[in-house]
Amino acid sequence: MKRVSLLLLLPLLLQPLHAQAVVEKPRCLLLYSYHAGYAWNDGVDEGATRTLADHCTIRRFYLDSKRNPDPKTIRSKVDEVMGVVMAWQPDVMIAVDDNASKYVVAPYFKGSDTPVVFCGVNWTAESYGYPYRNVTGMVEVAPIDALLEQTAEAMRPLLQERSFNQIKAHFIDADRLSARKIFAYFKRAFDQRGITLEPHFVDDFDAWKSAYQHAQRDDLILLINHAGIEDWDQQAAQQFVEQEGKTFSVTNHDWMRSLVAMTVAKVPQEQGEWAAAAAIKILQGSPISGIPITRNRQMIRFINPRLLSRVGVSLPQSLLDGARVVR
Repeated sequence: MKRVSLLLLLPLLLQPLHAQAVVEKPRCLLLYSYHAGYAWNDGVDEGATRTLADHCTIRRFYLDSKRNPDPKTIRSKVDEVMGVVMAWQPDVMIAVDDNASKYVVAPYFKGSDTPVVFCGVNWTAESYGYPYRNVTGMVEVAPIDALLEQTAEAMRPLLQERSFNQIKAHFIDADRLSARKIFAYFKRAFDQRGITLEPHFVDDFDAWKSAYQHAQRDDLILLINHAGIEDWDQQAAQQFVEQEGKTFSVTNHDWMRSLVAMTVAKVPQEQGEWAAAAAIKILQGSPISGIPITRNRQMIRFINPRLLSRVGVSLPQSLLDGARVVR
């Protein structure tokens, strides 16, 4: 009878030992400024998820501030994510794009015990006072110099007697904080070359089409982003530029490649991969002070034969080499 009782009790006696053998993974919170389905967000998430792999348990939170920029809505989202942080207690947080830093990291996590790795902060992190003792990251820089150099080379046959510095260009983007921040850097680079750059910050699809038609009178169009533009219709936009586009057009975002003649783009996966690798180092005990703030370096070029043909440009071999073709 005693032997039977011991056999019955054996699983219970062993259970604490088994429980001790299960090691809980560190918790990694991925905080996104925008929404799932936004191409930049998805690219960063792809790089981060692939790199983190089995290193931690991942949880995602989306501020959705590109589609919903109203301060009250953002405030509600911030309250919600702070509740997640308090309840879940992440071991490290990756904060993606400007609004995550502006509305969450800077006001609530400066000098806190929670390590934070930011990425996708446009051009400079100075406005948030980075780095903190608990924060490092990767600044997102558009390849403006490369874009301008390659655009000048592509447009040479169109300009004939004029120099590239004599052209007039138009910058079209959604009316958002990030767009105005990006424009300031583009304008500085264009001003240094003596090029006039006219901005168009639009709210809806009709305004975007009007800005595009207005820009046809000049030499160059920069279509930066469509995220945040109300009533956006990708298929209608592609048909519109193929019907109306007579001016050479460029962008620095790969998801805009079907709307422009040439793309010289940043690589969002680079941001996610670097941020995740930094998070892993922190989880393994590396001090944040030993992980300096850096900038993105990778670029990719796309060419759009249909729009190149429409504007009458044949690219030189130097631009065709290594380029991906938009089908």
